[in-house]
Amino acid sequence: MTPSPFSADSLVEELRRRVRSLEQRLESIENHLGLDAARPAAAAPAVQLPSPLEPTAFGDTAALTGLIGKSLLGLALAYLLRAFTENGSLPVAAGVGLGLVYALGWLIWAARTPASETLTVGLRALTSVLIMGPLLWEANLRFGTVTSWQTAGILVLFAVFGLGISWRKNLTAVALISSLAGLFLGGALLLKTHDLLPYTTTLLVLALAVETSACLEHYLGERWVVAALADLAVLLLTFVATRPPGSIDSYPALNRDAVIGLQIALVLIYLASTFVRTLGRGFNIAAFEVAQCAVTAVLSSAGALAVAQGHPAAVFSVGVFWVLCGAACYGVSFFFLGRHAGRDRNFHTYATFGLALALAGSWLLLHGSMAVALWSLLAIFFVLVGRESGRMTLKLHAGAYLVLATFASGLALMANTRFFTSGAHPTALPAGLSVWIVAAASIAAYVLLLRAPAPASLSESGALVYRSAAVLIAGSALWNLAGVGAIAVAPVCHAIGGGPETQDYCPTLLTAVLIAVAMTAALLFQKSQRPELKWFAWLMIGGASYKLLIQDFQQARTFAIVLSLLFYGSALVLLPRLIRRDAAARTHPA
Repeated sequence: MTPSPFSADSLVEELRRRVRSLEQRLESIENHLGLDAARPAAAAPAVQLPSPLEPTAFGDTAALTGLIGKSLLGLALAYLLRAFTENGSLPVAAGVGLGLVYALGWLIWAARTPASETLTVGLRALTSVLIMGPLLWEANLRFGTVTSWQTAGILVLFAVFGLGISWRKNLTAVALISSLAGLFLGGALLLKTHDLLPYTTTLLVLALAVETSACLEHYLGERWVVAALADLAVLLLTFVATRPPGSIDSYPALNRDAVIGLQIALVLIYLASTFVRTLGRGFNIAAFEVAQCAVTAVLSSAGALAVAQGHPAAVFSVGVFWVLCGAACYGVSFFFLGRHAGRDRNFHTYATFGLALALAGSWLLLHGSMAVALWSLLAIFFVLVGRESGRMTLKLHAGAYLVLATFASGLALMANTRFFTSGAHPTALPAGLSVWIVAAASIAAYVLLLRAPAPASLSESGALVYRSAAVLIAGSALWNLAGVGAIAVAPVCHAIGGGPETQDYCPTLLTAVLIAVAMTAALLFQKSQRPELKWFAWLMIGGASYKLLIQDFQQARTFAIVLSLLFYGSALVLLPRLIRRDAAARTHPA
């Protein structure tokens, strides 16, 4: 059947024919004019109109203006509520309640905004804060409608609510603005009202909320701001609680039990957060956590003791708490972290905290010979355990315990006074039990270290720790040996010749003690090949040189000087030979 001239098919065919005709005519015109139709890019570039989907600069400005306008309208409604409250149309309590609900509504609106619209989320959350902040400030300070504790509760509610509703989408802007608003407004009200307990509690609760979020990997960036304000609040609380009566009249009296409770809460918040993040979640400990735990430990313990005015029960409680924490840190580092690869930073941090806390706690609980005895026993124990387990850190801690025990016993200061101070010396020196304990412990610890085989292969850091431990233990042992020698020769000074003038021989005898310790170190170096022994042998000779100048040549008689030079010269002759003989034996073995 022949198609009708007015059918659809015939119209389409006619349209195609005319389009082809137009293309052919256009091509012929271009060829006649010498234009290259194959390169349309050579023609003048067409003006590209912006896509309606792509925002222009004007569009951005318009959008921002619109957002700001909506925020201002929201603030206008808040001020309308304030006007109704001021003129009595609304009861104050109702106005405050409606304003708070209105502020929370803006915060919810910010949380329901798509996370990609960062600017919108931030402006809506900021509007919520601008509504809530002046509302609480005036309700507490101007109208007196809400008490300080109620204001503190509202601040906590607002901040925690903001953290909660931002959780699902991880809206950092909402969490940041709401928590910092509660934090800074709480700090401002603390300074303005001088009502420390409620607002310090607010800051600590916010610190707990932020640390809980950090344990779950939310809102980590501003932890240090929250921690700093919480620390300062507790510091101010402690200062006011320990002030002399009548010195700061503008601050009300504080309940000491409540103050101590807040101090304890501060340290527990950050200790618990660090334990959860490093042990429960397996994260490496951060520099912030190390610093904050140290600050809170010092602030809380020193503050609690100051508030309790050194009461024995408070001292005992703090001491026991730190000893238990130190034992826990040691246990975590060596029995848990020590078995996991890649946890070296956490291992060393926990071990260091264990050392510091154990020392602090034992220093509070024990005094005199008891503390020295405990530290000396811990040093020997750590050398033994370090030798069996291969942990160089334990040996380093053993050296630290010995050095502190040496200073606590008074032996280090006494030996320094006897050897390196000019002037008359007593013929007898008091030597308490702690002196003999630390001297025996240091010598025993170094003997145990010498009897242990040197590590076959260590990393660079491990070798440094091992050398440091050996230097601390060897230095303590040799210096304590010299101190005991000084105590032993003191009565001999009076016994020679039977007269006070014979005290001129004391410098000579003390020089002989230093020379004897130096030669002992050299002989031990020959047998053990421990480099620290060679270093200390020469160091003792250097000490003897200084002592000759300030003591022997100044006080001793001529014959005593002859003896001092005889001892000193013999040491200078023998010591290099002992060390060279050992080097030759290693170079040319039999």
